[in-house]
Amino acid sequence: MVTGFDLLPGNKPLQKHWIKRVIGYLIDLIISSIAVYIIFLPLAMGFGVRFLGIFPFTAGVIQVFYSGLMEHYKRKTIGKMVMDLEVQTLMGNLEISDCLIRNFTKVHGLLILLDVIVGLATEGDPRQKYLDRIANTTVIGSTHTMRFTDFVGDHIHHHDQVKSEIDHRECRECGGDLEDISAGRARCTECGRIQ
Repeated sequence: MVTGFDLLPGNKPLQKHWIKRVIGYLIDLIISSIAVYIIFLPLAMGFGVRFLGIFPFTAGVIQVFYSGLMEHYKRKTIGKMVMDLEVQTLMGNLEISDCLIRNFTKVHGLLILLDVIVGLATEGDPRQKYLDRIANTTVIGSTHTMRFTDFVGDHIHHHDQVKSEIDHRECRECGGDLEDISAGRARCTECGRIQ
């Protein structure tokens, strides 16, 4: 089993990808925090400093909805725009529910950190947080798209099976073999992407 943590130390494209995601997240955190400050500062002045106690939770909720809505309509937040990243669905259309699910842990900094750690500690696309896997989404470069194989390199082992040209199909993401799963959909035997 190969995890993101196995690949991260010596993989420059993967390191660059995660650095860009962290910077994009921090940009979005600043934007959503400013919005909450604008709302809460007058309320705190009227109701007292105790009112600011709910600021962190409210800022987190605002960030979940800000990120979810921006990603649903534009496939990227302002932070992702700056960092040249966008959200891509791995199956079907990018629904609002997928965007809210993948952003749910942004309600608190420790939850998002745990989301990233679990995603990197488990087998699969090393560009995904754990909730990206649940929502069947990933984050890619919006102008220079790197394929899954660019991140996993030698860790992907292709099957040497000989198949006829008619029934041999390759994954759009990693080039691995596709196997039918149901309703005209197929799953890649290498990266697990459903197509």
